Amino acid sequence: MRFNDILAVAKRELLVITNYKFLFVFVYLVSFYVGTYLSMGYTNPIPNPQIRLDTYLTFFFLSTEMAFSWSLSTLQIQDYLRQRCMETILATPLSLVSIVLGKSLAIFILSYIPSLVCVSVVFFQANWPLGMAVFVFPSSISLILFLISPILLFGMICVNTLLLMYLNHSIGSLIVNFSVYLLIFRAGANSSLGLGFNVLAGYILATICVYLLTYIGIKFLRKERIVLAI
Repeated sequence: MRFNDILAVAKRELLVITNYKFLFVFVYLVSFYVGTYLSMGYTNPIPNPQIRLDTYLTFFFLSTEMAFSWSLSTLQIQDYLRQRCMETILATPLSLVSIVLGKSLAIFILSYIPSLVCVSVVFFQANWPLGMAVFVFPSSISLILFLISPILLFGMICVNTLLLMYLNHSIGSLIVNFSVYLLIFRAGANSSLGLGFNVLAGYILATICVYLLTYIGIKFLRKERIVLAI
């Protein structure tokens, strides 16, 4: 595995995904709706602006990242089905690790950056009623979660990429992704209290789990298995 190989695969995937211009814009609009208007519909009733930010960063930020990443990954599948390009990639001397990480990196870039825009909108909305005289910042725990979030997101994207290669985004992949998304989103919708260290422990445990699954998935992945899936 070489870093240049990962970057080469990532660049190729970025071009593939952004080439579907109409669907790409549509996915972004829907995901922005989920990450701002829909999420704020649940956080706005929380009277304390700091807890409001904490709740968003803990639950809705991650679910927004998932909405972006899983929706964008469907454009990858569409390209695979139309162009049958996966066989070409597998015929190259690139390792499976480079292919998995490169594809995941492309989705991560296209998901994490716009999610930060959603965070900026929520941060501005939380401070606007205060007249911007005193900025309200999230708590230290939620800031830690905010820093862990991209690490967790990348691991989740890697798992989703492996699901694609094993299952071709079948109903099993759909159930796994939607179930995790719904679990996180509903947890945020039912949360109105301050954060505890149990949430941080949950983040850390989830991060360990997704990277363990990624390691196991890559270890047993074979090119023949990918060809059969697609």
